[in-house]
Amino acid sequence: MTVGDTRRFRWRNVFAVLGVLALALVVYANRHQFSSFWHLLKTLRWYVLGVMVVVQFASYWVNALYYRSILGIFTYDVGIKRLFEGALATNFVNYVVPTAGLAGAGFLSQVLAPEVPRGESVLTQLMRYALSALAVLVMMPVGFLLIFLSNDAGRTVVKVTLGSSALIIVFALCVVTLIQREAALRRFANWLMRAVTRVFKKFSAQEKVIHFIDEFYVGFHAMTSNKRRMLVPFAWSMVYIVIEVFTFYLTFLAFGRVENVGIVIMAYLFANIASTFGGVFFSTGTFELGMAGTLVALGTPVALAFSVTVVYRVLNLVISLPPGFFYYRKYLP
Repeated sequence: MTVGDTRRFRWRNVFAVLGVLALALVVYANRHQFSSFWHLLKTLRWYVLGVMVVVQFASYWVNALYYRSILGIFTYDVGIKRLFEGALATNFVNYVVPTAGLAGAGFLSQVLAPEVPRGESVLTQLMRYALSALAVLVMMPVGFLLIFLSNDAGRTVVKVTLGSSALIIVFALCVVTLIQREAALRRFANWLMRAVTRVFKKFSAQEKVIHFIDEFYVGFHAMTSNKRRMLVPFAWSMVYIVIEVFTFYLTFLAFGRVENVGIVIMAYLFANIASTFGGVFFSTGTFELGMAGTLVALGTPVALAFSVTVVYRVLNLVISLPPGFFYYRKYLP
């Protein structure tokens, strides 16, 4: 074993231990929910939970199909099984490292290396977030319309819906504007590297950063020159959102409750909006608070809103985190 191999082995062990610690912190932070979850299981319809497990894994398979479609635009052919494993690993990293999805984007580049350049791998994940946000904008009027037709809509729902839509649009426009201004982004990167070099004299990653930006824009220009082909990744993003909403709706059915589909859609979407903007600092609590709060605001009894949120969220974690951690270890550098 060479010195380089020894160092990689050492760092792999360090990251593996960090992954175990992060998973332990997640379990500890959710300990009250887990205890409530086991109590609530006594009243649930088990066959519905079985369906939820299958549907949840189907959502990760859809993520893999999204990755495959957009990587095809970049002319890369990666096996669907590897992409499925990458989807689970990326979800694990995003949950245990609250950076609003940036950590997951970085780890996906490790999963796809060395076949796919890191810049294009990161762009692949960032586009997943962007297309999912667009899918949310499409689904939000559907949820609002279903609530409105059932006479459950109030001024609060209208204000929150319009406000959330405006927030997503403004954020998306800022990101798109920043990426499109390639020259300005490169100047900013150069300025940032000079500033870092002044503080850390041994910083020597300038060439790697420039190479990363070059790779990123190779993928970006490939997407902008194949706009019609981007409809396929967007379609998979829509399917993913629909599957997730359906999984959440199954939770109500597990309690024997037939809920307004519009309320289910809005609760799921607002939970994701809350976790996106709150996830920079916290991976636990923001999603649950957004989901339960929306349900209560739309007229769902507090006890049912809490129970459905706990069962959905804990089951989601139980299904995704263990295999996610397994594949996280598999693709550590």
